[in-house]
Amino acid sequence: MSKLILYVFSFMGAVVLGALLTSLARALAYRLKFYDRPAGRKNHAKPTPLTGGWGVFASFLLFAGAGGLLGPFFVRFIPESLEPLPHYLENLRGVRKELFAILLGASWIFVIGLIDDVRPLGPKFKLFAQVLAVVPLIAAGISIRVFLPWPWLGWIVTIIWSVVLMNSFNFMDNMDGLTATVGAVIAAVLAIAAGLGGQFWMPALFLAFAGILVGFLLFNFNPASIFLGDSGALTIGYLLAVFSILTTYYESDLPSGLPVLIPLAVMGVPLFDTASVLWIRWRNGTPLMVGDHNHFSHRLRALGFSVRQTVVTIGLLTGAIGLLSLALRYLDRIEALLHLSGIVMLFAVIGALEFFGRRRKE
Repeated sequence: MSKLILYVFSFMGAVVLGALLTSLARALAYRLKFYDRPAGRKNHAKPTPLTGGWGVFASFLLFAGAGGLLGPFFVRFIPESLEPLPHYLENLRGVRKELFAILLGASWIFVIGLIDDVRPLGPKFKLFAQVLAVVPLIAAGISIRVFLPWPWLGWIVTIIWSVVLMNSFNFMDNMDGLTATVGAVIAAVLAIAAGLGGQFWMPALFLAFAGILVGFLLFNFNPASIFLGDSGALTIGYLLAVFSILTTYYESDLPSGLPVLIPLAVMGVPLFDTASVLWIRWRNGTPLMVGDHNHFSHRLRALGFSVRQTVVTIGLLTGAIGLLSLALRYLDRIEALLHLSGIVMLFAVIGALEFFGRRRKE
């Protein structure tokens, strides 16, 4: 029961906090006249505040920072009937180094995104900055290790995974509410995965982040009155990359080793979208890092979906694939392979929708 209370409080409290700080960020944008103005391939009709990332980042910083630092202080006020919550609150002292590393990396990538929102940075510098954001994680011992023979190989995989996801969520920020919706769904799925892996605090942290994004969506769902900007999209990608690394998927007593593929499936929709867009750009000889209308979301729009229908459809696909992948923990090798085949077929459906959307647009 203490777990349920903690998780519900984390999510609902984060929704309120996210909505409040997003509202303040929007008011600040009006005061500073910090807008995303219609131009080129942008579809919005009027200048829109570009400070949504400020609200998301500030909410996470406040929630995670205050929780990690002040949590042990509240042990004395927790009733014994809520045990083992007091025990876990006391144990927060032991993860402060990891929490500090996460907040440091998130702060760095938020600042880089903010600078890029004000004055666009070159792709090489942004890539270098994204790599630097992962350094605090590795220094704190947060890295991908499963089945990797050498620690340095895990560091390289961690950097690649984090950088790819940061850019995937930044690429996905092409439609009102899309990045925040997909991010909230993935955070919720990761919370379930962490809970199934026996983790206590990780589900609360992930659900809090999902709640923050839901609070932001109150202002960002079509028609949006505030945008994430690179500061928000990169931060969301960074934090979800970290969350996916912190989640336990594989244990030695599981029927097979295939649960290590769960994070690939959970992140599958943004990764598939990024891979397909980069392939199209490379094939057409256009710059890989210059935006276009070749994303999955644009294909659905070409098929006649509204913006809201597109966002909900992609969110449902993300959730369905993510939840289906969690069953890999409990299936033997043959059953798991059959299950994976079904997940691959869902990606084939996404590919078919992209193909027909492209044909329809042409």
